[in-house]
Formats: sequence, C-alpha cells, structure tokens
Amino acid sequence: MIFREFYKKIVFFILAIFFTCNVLCANSQIIEKIYLKKERDEYFLCIDFDKEVSFVPRIHCLSSVVRILLSFNQDIEVPKAKKLSHNLIKGYFFERFSPSSLVFIVGFKGDVSILSKKYTSHSIKIGFKINKKRTVIIDAGHGGKDPGTMGVTGSYEKNVVMVAAVELRDNLLKSNKYRVILTREGDNFMPLDERIEKINLSEGNILISIHTDSNKDKNLRGMSFYTLPNSKDSRSQNFVDCLMKYIPKTCKIKNHPNRNSDLKILKTNIPSILIELGCISNKTDDELLHSRDFRASVINAILYALDDFFKKENK
Repeated sequence: MIFREFYKKIVFFILAIFFTCNVLCANSQIIEKIYLKKERDEYFLCIDFDKEVSFVPRIHCLSSVVRILLSFNQDIEVPKAKKLSHNLIKGYFFERFSPSSLVFIVGFKGDVSILSKKYTSHSIKIGFKINKKRTVIIDAGHGGKDPGTMGVTGSYEKNVVMVAAVELRDNLLKSNKYRVILTREGDNFMPLDERIEKINLSEGNILISIHTDSNKDKNLRGMSFYTLPNSKDSRSQNFVDCLMKYIPKTCKIKNHPNRNSDLKILKTNIPSILIELGCISNKTDDELLHSRDFRASVINAILYALDDFFKKENK
C-alpha cells in the first residue's frame, strides 16, 4: 500500500515535469510565420508571432540585408530557418543574442530600398521596393591598331586599360547591383564615332572611360579625371565629386585633378567621365598600373562612388 502511494506520487511528479516542459517549449516558440507578400508595387517582409509580445524591435536595414533584434520577456529557443519560396530572398536565419533575445537576419538577392517599418504586438512588417539595376558602360580606351601611349617598360596603354576595365566589370557584376557593357571586349579597334553610337544606343546610366596618361616630363605622375565643362554636364561632375572622396591616399593624384575638356568620348547622352589611371611615362606609375592591389584600390573607389552617385540620383 505504501509502495503504491509512493509510486503514484512519482508518476504525478514525472507527469508534472513533462507538462511543464511542454508548456515552456510551446511558449518558447514565439515566431509563428515568416513570409513575403506584395501589394501593388511594394513588397513586405512579415514576421508573425503566435502570441502577443510587448517590445520595440530594433530594425537595421542595409542595401541588401535586414537585421532585426527581437527581445522577449522569457527565454526563447532559436527557431529553425525554413526556405522561403521567393526569388527575391537569398535566405534568412536566427542567431541567439541572449537567452531571451534573437537577431533575425535576411538577405536579399538584389539592392532594395526600405519604404516603411511597422510593428504591432503580433507582427512586424517591413515594406521595401526592388531597385532596378543601373547600367554602367566601361570604355577601355584605344585598342587594335590604336595602341595609345607606351609605358617606360614597353607596355601599351590599350592593354593596361583593358585589364583594369575587365576587373572593374567583374567587381560590378559581383556586387549584383549593376549591369555592365564594355565598348570593346578584346584587342580590337573601334572608331570613336562607333563607340559613341554604341553608348548612346545602350540605354546606359553612366559611362566610365579608362585611359592612362603620358608626359615628356618623366617625373610627372598621378591620376586625373575629365568631364565636359560644368555648365554642360553637372551630373558627370557629381560623380567625380563622389569618386574623389574614395580615392585612397596611397594613390597619387595630380594637382588640380578634376579637369574639364571637350573630349569627344564625353559627348554622349549620359553622364560620362574619363579617368586617367596614372602616367605610364613615369616609372612609379607604370609599376603601380601593373599591380593588382593598386588597381583593386581604384576599382573599390569607383564602386563606392557609383553607389553614392546613384543614391543621390534617387533622391
């Protein structure tokens, strides 16, 4: 009899623990659903909770990533990520910030602009739009029978700028923000009129023409940037202003590098900039132009400048 009563108590105790654990586990799964929906031209990233919560989410949005800090009044398990069947999303996941806090991170496949951030005690709703990819036209100067200038080591301008143009193209495509058109794909000659016709028919958003400089004074070195006179082409000047902020100090820039010229390649129907990467008549510049690290630093500056330029264009 005593043993039977003791056994009942043990069973009730185990059942009580089991029931309590189930309740706690049920309560810890607060995230009910994550999904995307579209209303007219706006998309919404939605997070629904399975019960009322009382907190202010901290929402931080980058160009292609949204991070949300979720803090609850109880410990919570890290939810398992599920696939979102939508072509706009790379994926999402949760990270534990503390026993009662989660960081929700979602990555988009392209650049987005956040339009709204709304939340209630039962849901979070972030409105956004997809930014259309801008088209960048890269013109590698010269080519074919037109070699351009010759460097102190015997390298031709047409080859130096082609390498830089291809690396710039690859980095732009890797960013997944831009479409890219090269005026020439290899060592071929294209008359200037044909280049301009191709540019004007391409429906591009900006032209970057890449060249190297040369001078009788072998001590002269450094980068420079050309646009049409300001009165004719203020948007191109805006890009150069953006670019100048990002050119690293390791890159030598000429005195008065921001120059105006009526160069024919700049007379297109879109913002157009000609960049002289350096003087290949100078030994130091010639060596730098053959350095992948140097070219990468300039390319990164162009990428940052393009991002800034188009953000200002959107305002």
